[in-house]
Amino acid sequence: MNTISISKWFATYILAPIVSLFGGNNDTYTQKNNSDSVNIIVEQAPVKVADFDKPLPETSANFKSLRLITGQTTATLPKGTFEVSIQHRFGTISSGAENLWGIDNLNSMRIGFDFAVGNRLTIGAGRSSLQKTYNSYAKWNLIGGFDKKFQLSLLSDLAVDGRRNADWGLDPYFFTHRMMFTNQLLASYQAGENLVLGVSPGVVHFNLVDASDRSNTMPVISAYSRLQLIPKLALTAEASTIIQGINKPYEKSTPSYGIGFEYFTPRHVFQINLTNSRSMNEPYFLVTDPTFASIDQFCLGFNLIRRW
Repeated sequence: MNTISISKWFATYILAPIVSLFGGNNDTYTQKNNSDSVNIIVEQAPVKVADFDKPLPETSANFKSLRLITGQTTATLPKGTFEVSIQHRFGTISSGAENLWGIDNLNSMRIGFDFAVGNRLTIGAGRSSLQKTYNSYAKWNLIGGFDKKFQLSLLSDLAVDGRRNADWGLDPYFFTHRMMFTNQLLASYQAGENLVLGVSPGVVHFNLVDASDRSNTMPVISAYSRLQLIPKLALTAEASTIIQGINKPYEKSTPSYGIGFEYFTPRHVFQINLTNSRSMNEPYFLVTDPTFASIDQFCLGFNLIRRW
């Protein structure tokens, strides 16, 4: 056996199995070139990109955005990710062409900041022009994850009415009168590649209510859906209402409704919607917002979200 034959035998029967054992796969093979030397070629499997590292158009439907139209979804941000959101609600579309169907009449605006402490924990804070409201929240993803179809998250939100003391007209007056609390259990299921359905039971507590016979704590329920039409565009809908018959809540005869579209770029979400809710803070749009069933009383909304 000459030197070339020994080297070929060694490469084929000794070296190749070792390479296959420690990093090769079924695509490992040997190839002889014109100089009778042997090259061992190992074809590596494609690297799988984690869902939370993908651009927004490519992420799973459950994790496109933290909010849909007004309410929160089950989604949390990837660890270390930061978002800024600017939300607008304009006037009613019944104001007609002269006011560009409400766009001339800015009803309320909110700016918010969100940060992911971990893949399962996102915190955030914001300020809304309606009632000068400040809010902060934490959202925990209890069950699920970026590659799971079923998600269960817990939302805890604190809102503070920021109006001047004189606007309250109370004696005695305490700072705690300003505080409102919302807790929701958010559940969603991704049915197929493109459809997400969600439901969110919860309670809203006001430290101060405007009638002595009215409950401070009100049970609420919300539902939402997202239908991915194409990779960059989705159709969205949501609704929320007070659960009647448990205690004496605020009188809200019409639920809050909304329907809209989401458009995605790798780091932006653009949301345009029609809704009968004026507020973008949970205590108000879930409980106290005066809502209307007539479509001409709906208002145009626009949300701009930037993710880093």
